Amino acid sequence: MFTKLTDTTKAAIFAVLVLCLSVGAALVIRFLGLTEGPGMWTLWSFTPTVAALIMLLVVTRDGYSKEGWKSLGLHRLGLNVWWIAFGLTLLITVAASAVVWATALASFVVPEGGIIDPILSFLIFFGMSVVWFALAEEIGMRGYLQPRLMSLGRTPALLVVGLVFATWHMPLIFLAPQVDFPTGNLLLFFPLFYGTFVAASFFFGYLRIYTGSTWPASIAHAVHNAAWNILGAVTLITASPVLVNVYLVGDFGLLILIGTAIGAIWVGHYLRRGMHQAQSGAEVPTVAPSHPSAPAAPR
Repeated sequence: MFTKLTDTTKAAIFAVLVLCLSVGAALVIRFLGLTEGPGMWTLWSFTPTVAALIMLLVVTRDGYSKEGWKSLGLHRLGLNVWWIAFGLTLLITVAASAVVWATALASFVVPEGGIIDPILSFLIFFGMSVVWFALAEEIGMRGYLQPRLMSLGRTPALLVVGLVFATWHMPLIFLAPQVDFPTGNLLLFFPLFYGTFVAASFFFGYLRIYTGSTWPASIAHAVHNAAWNILGAVTLITASPVLVNVYLVGDFGLLILIGTAIGAIWVGHYLRRGMHQAQSGAEVPTVAPSHPSAPAAPR
């Protein structure tokens, strides 16, 4: 339909479209009274993928070429950074919980059924998320949106992706009351929430730039979402549940924000030699060879 749009214009249209879809999905969830479960989360999580498909197949028609689909970063695996995506993300969440366990607010406990069940639960949830829920969100945010913003420069692009991704959650939080999403004091909630998403945008975004692949971001995203299954099962909160679950740990607590920011800085430094070329919306560039401790991504 519009074949001559610039990358930034495509990004702007996508951002408006995905936010409109998020409002629509939240209203459907509210109207149907859907509760948290696979059906509700599928409806919600797939709105970024739907927005990307509308852009590729209807708005720009880039999807009628092989290069258009390659721009989503699904044809590469980025295997050489999977250990970062999985291990560092898990370390951040475990370290945040360990800090809380060291205080009088909470403690580590072994569940009655043993530690195996929470670990299996984590692995199952992770497996489902990395190829379904997290991937559906990342196809839109890291797959479609990020490359089309790279002409702005790496830092502005990753900042905007983080802001769009955080804002995309707002309709679900405030328009679907049956979804149990703790917010606490909004004056504290918004800085922590947006700060965490921006930090994660740099963490995940660096992996996307370095490998030209969306899969590492999906893995990191899935680990973060799944880690709370096992950590919640081994954490006994002894005081101030809101302080612990909302302001300190949880999805966007202060400790998670700090850990993610440190992780993003480390990833950016570790992979810096492989990120000298920005991605365009039409083509993922060749990544230059990196220093020995971080070999170039496999093709």
